[in-house]
Order: sequence, then structure tokens, then C-alpha cells
Amino acid sequence: MKNALLAIAVSSFMGLSSFGVSADTVPVAFQNIPEVMAEFDSAKEFRKKALTYGRLPHHSEIGRAFPTYVADEAGKPVLETENELSDAVVIARNPDPVSGAVFNEWLVPKDKWETTYGKLPEFTEFEPFKRIKTIRAIPITDEVLTMLGSENGDTAVIAVEWNDKGMTVYKGGYLADGGYGIAPEEMAKTYEEVE
Repeated sequence: MKNALLAIAVSSFMGLSSFGVSADTVPVAFQNIPEVMAEFDSAKEFRKKALTYGRLPHHSEIGRAFPTYVADEAGKPVLETENELSDAVVIARNPDPVSGAVFNEWLVPKDKWETTYGKLPEFTEFEPFKRIKTIRAIPITDEVLTMLGSENGDTAVIAVEWNDKGMTVYKGGYLADGGYGIAPEEMAKTYEEVE
């Protein structure tokens, strides 16, 4: 369950990347492609500049199912995954809703939260945190899409821990060393290069 929770934490960084891919598309594990991984040797380092909100679970929430929603290609909320809440996690939230009053919220193991944000939330109400941990990311170019087996030259499907169907990544977006993609708009809006 810890790996699933850790993977869900990563989902917040994907923004508009899609999880609803066609059933006949086989996701590609880019970590198994030496040419792609070699790109990370000279990759730029980024930090999320947008705030992430975090809170401790309410006692009454422990043991309940917790849904995580992301935006589909039309910007509508779609259920990404559902996990059980425990007292070993922090509930994280992006500041802006996916749509209407539906927020992208996910579970982060407390130890992972501390290495990513520095300290744990103290309350069951959301409070803002600035990410301290950085990522390395490479641009998704025509060449990278080809290595990922793109069928249309604009997208590819990569394997991710939290969804057997994989994740669609887009030309102009980024691959992160954490094993996920970041949509072009999300990268520009929420990340900054570390000097």
C-alpha cells in the first residue's frame, strides 16, 4: 500500500496528463530505455513553485475510502484511484480545483511528506506548504516520443505504478525522474528551474 500511496503523491504533479488511454495501448517503461535515461544525466533541475496544501486525516476518516480525481482531456473530473485512509498519511491538495468544487487530493505517506515538504502538517485543516525537494526532467521531443513508441507523433503512453493503463504524455511536456510525465501547461504554470 505504501508504494501505491507514494505513487498517488506523484499524481499531483501531472496536471492535465491523461490516465484514460485506449485499452490496446501498451504502456512503455521509459526507465528501461537507455537512450531516454541517458538524457537525465544532463537534465535540468526543477522545483514545484506552486503551493501544495496538506492536512492530517480526521479521526472519523480513518479506514474510509479516499478518492483521487484528475482532469480528463475535456477538463472534467474523473476518478483516478481510491485508497484507504490511515493515520500514516497526509492528505495533499492542489490549490486550484480540477473543476467546480472538486479538488485533486491524494495521500502521501508521512515520511515521504517530510522529505518533500520539510515538516508535517499539525492540524486537520489544510495549510500551505512549499516543496523543498527537486526533480530532474527532460523535454518530450520528437526523438523522445519516437523512443517511447508514439503512434501519432504527439503523444505516448508511459507505465506508471498507480495505473495499469499507463499515463499519456505529450509533445512539449516533460518526463520526470520520478517516473511520470508533466503536461506542458502544468510545467509552465507550477514549476521553476533551480539555478
